[in-house]
Amino acid sequence: MNKENQKYPAKIITEFTESFANFQQEIQRSEMLISYLETGNKLISKNSDKAKKYFISIYDHAYNPEIAKKSMTNNLDNYLNMEFYEIHLSSMIYVNTIDNFNTYFKDILSEVVLAKPQILKSQESEKLDFILEYESMDDLINAIANKKIEELFYKGIEDIEKFFKSRLKIDIFKTDEEREIINRLIKQRNLTVHNRRKISKEFAKLFPELNQKIGEYLNFEFRYVSAINLHLFNYVGMIDEEISQKFKLKKITTPI
Repeated sequence: MNKENQKYPAKIITEFTESFANFQQEIQRSEMLISYLETGNKLISKNSDKAKKYFISIYDHAYNPEIAKKSMTNNLDNYLNMEFYEIHLSSMIYVNTIDNFNTYFKDILSEVVLAKPQILKSQESEKLDFILEYESMDDLINAIANKKIEELFYKGIEDIEKFFKSRLKIDIFKTDEEREIINRLIKQRNLTVHNRRKISKEFAKLFPELNQKIGEYLNFEFRYVSAINLHLFNYVGMIDEEISQKFKLKKITTPI
């Protein structure tokens, strides 16, 4: 296999929490989707005539089939080339990757709270009608935990970092460089979702090196997304090990 097509090596992790298992599954699906698209592109190029015929047949139901078919034929080489879709598809996978990363912290915090509910202890009070909805103390603890977790994760990674440090005594960012990397990844995700990747003045203020690119677009590629998947996989694997050991969380074991 050409090394240009090979995936980056990931750290081998054989023991992990359920939260990490779910995180890992999403990462694997993203990587398999990219591999699927690359495989499909290769096979289409080798069976070009058959692929073109099938692609055109999908649009036989068009309102004006002759005009549609003419337009389709003129652009068929682009439509059947993966590069035509790479930025769009990479952006979708990228957003899913960052959402998956955020969800891991929500999930692992839920595991910790179930093991040690007192970490949510605060001066806040709950309304009586909320309390009376639950038949047992365990159900009430779970409900309060879920409520607090939702409130926390509605705010952002900065508040998540502060909470983990103050309540769990764990630094989720071991270096300023790691914090900056994650912050940028999240901000890129938000720009992609809310501004179609178009670099705004506000975004450029956060990253001054982009001042000359305001109005242009962030363009993601599959290899970039794979590199981010690898980085976050290794990073979350390290955090998962630390949290699971400290709070003695149940682990899933897989053979090497």
